[in-house]
Amino acid sequence: MFFSRVMLDQNKLTPAMLQKWQQTRSYASHQWLWQLFPEQQERRFLFRHEPTPSGACFYLLSDIAPQIDHNMFNVETKPFQPQLVEGMTLAFSLRANPVITRQGKRSDVMMDAKFQARQKGLEPTEYAIQQVMAAKAWLSAQSDKHGFSVNERDIEVVSHQQQRCQRKEGERPICFTSVDFSGLLRVTNTELFLTLLRKGIGKSKGLGCGLMLIRRG
Repeated sequence: MFFSRVMLDQNKLTPAMLQKWQQTRSYASHQWLWQLFPEQQERRFLFRHEPTPSGACFYLLSDIAPQIDHNMFNVETKPFQPQLVEGMTLAFSLRANPVITRQGKRSDVMMDAKFQARQKGLEPTEYAIQQVMAAKAWLSAQSDKHGFSVNERDIEVVSHQQQRCQRKEGERPICFTSVDFSGLLRVTNTELFLTLLRKGIGKSKGLGCGLMLIRRG
């Protein structure tokens, strides 16, 4: 795997591209970053967008090294070969789109938590608390199948945001919630955890979700 830091130079964008960036940033990011892998017919990379004063920074994890020479991007890349040991503790940062399935229907975790809070007759001031609890519970529920364990007390929901992505004018937009987590986890299965890092976690991976950033805790 390769981990890259990719800087977008907004001064290189045409008026049409700048408009697309402003209107549907998630889809534009996905489409433009794919240009760094001209030989790949299927997306095999994860990315995360971080705004900067001068433009935009992307963290990108891919199976192969991205193309370095690109007119819009400044690309720095290096091999990514984490040395994992079962039982080790890692600090992590994750932007994910958490969903759950109820009665055969997939639902956004944050919107579902808000709906459930209303159904219980809770005050609106309690909605955010219920959403944070639901987000933590979702991440905890993912742990076994992905080779890690977490204590919900060690997870922080940093922020969450409703995202709206429209690929073409006139099409129905894609709406989803991205949640930023941080905290500590313990590796329980190195093979499963490496697969998680490579393939991501949750939905909307092509729109900037799913990439878990790690460092030694």
